Amino acid sequence: MNYKLFVPALALFLIQAFSCKTSKTNTSTPSSGEVVNPPTIAAPVVSEGSEYLYMYRWYVTELNSKPVSLGDNAKAAHLLFTSGQVNSVAGFTGCNRLNGRFELQKDNVIKFSPLAVTKMACLNTGNMESDFLVALNKTSKWIIRNQTLYFYEEDKLLVKFASVDAALAKLEGNWELNYISGIRIAFDGLYPEKKPFIRFDLANSQINGNTGCNGFSSKYSINGNTIKFTPGISTMMACPGNGEKTFTEMLKKVNRYALSDDNTLNFLIDDVAVMRFVRK
Repeated sequence: MNYKLFVPALALFLIQAFSCKTSKTNTSTPSSGEVVNPPTIAAPVVSEGSEYLYMYRWYVTELNSKPVSLGDNAKAAHLLFTSGQVNSVAGFTGCNRLNGRFELQKDNVIKFSPLAVTKMACLNTGNMESDFLVALNKTSKWIIRNQTLYFYEEDKLLVKFASVDAALAKLEGNWELNYISGIRIAFDGLYPEKKPFIRFDLANSQINGNTGCNGFSSKYSINGNTIKFTPGISTMMACPGNGEKTFTEMLKKVNRYALSDDNTLNFLIDDVAVMRFVRK
């Protein structure tokens, strides 16, 4: 027998056998008595810098894993971290104003001190205010990613916010139409009972309102002072006269907006004002 060939062959066989056994051990299913912990889903560890907190007004879009919409409220729940007022926060609960202090620590830790809140009675807001304040009290971690702010309690997501530029925040509130061009009928004749109004849902890039007859909503996009509305949805009540049609057709044509002051909003086609609203 040729031992010179046999010994290397035997060594190679033993190496392969040991490798197969090791691989099988690593991929085997745990025994029934073995406890295997599921992987934890942690909050992101990479965030944009804290300077982004001060660049926007932050509107609540999700609270306790439930989406938040404006509904019938003129103002949405939000927070404002003002540049130059370090550790100061102000905002709105959806019903009452709030203000107070917060502290940022390393590793994206944030702590809110007890917040001062006005005491107006809250109608048609459900548990929004109380749930929001409880969430802020529990918040221990913040993350900003893609201009979206997230508040966590450890690794549990509590609140999600959309960023809104301070200039756009001036559009917040109810706006009632008091002028519309394009038809030879007096304004009061077009809308003898109810004037159209709109309400900006800034967090969701949407307007809600009434045409003077039917409730409606429509998405919008804004770039600078240009604005464009998508075809909206509305209720289907029969409407006398031409008021509703005049309003909806003109809204489709609008491509710019301008605030004459804090209480007057103009919609334009190019440089011509075709609709005027006053804040209510």
